[in-house]
Amino acid sequence: MTTAQTVFELAMNLMDEVNESTGKADTADTKEYKNRSLAILNILRVECFPYSDTYVVSEAGKRPVCPLIEDFVSAIGLDDGICQGLLPYGLAAHLLLGEDDEKAQYFQQRYEEKMKQLAAGVPTEGDEIVLPFGGIEFGQFARW
Repeated sequence: MTTAQTVFELAMNLMDEVNESTGKADTADTKEYKNRSLAILNILRVECFPYSDTYVVSEAGKRPVCPLIEDFVSAIGLDDGICQGLLPYGLAAHLLLGEDDEKAQYFQQRYEEKMKQLAAGVPTEGDEIVLPFGGIEFGQFARW
């Protein structure tokens, strides 16, 4: 399972904020970003949770809630695809707001695109469609 630290490091790489010689994301320059990251990730997790493989309705009529992200070392309660492919863009967008609005807008756009892809591709269970007028599905009554 992916941790908040992994998402933070991916976002720092997207933002080009890693140390050039070591490749580390945790530096004095990124400390302010890291201080803001957990709060932002906790907001993003709620947006992403309905599209996660971990989303399970256990009680009818009650919305499930993704577990709070309390630290950088515990696993995030979302599937790895969301954590590694979507959250870094959302985090980068929010961290750059007010600093570099062009980059923030780019990362926000990528976040929204990926969110739409996830929403369209969520596997769902469905009932078999019963055709009440047999034969129509094969086009036998195309002309009257």
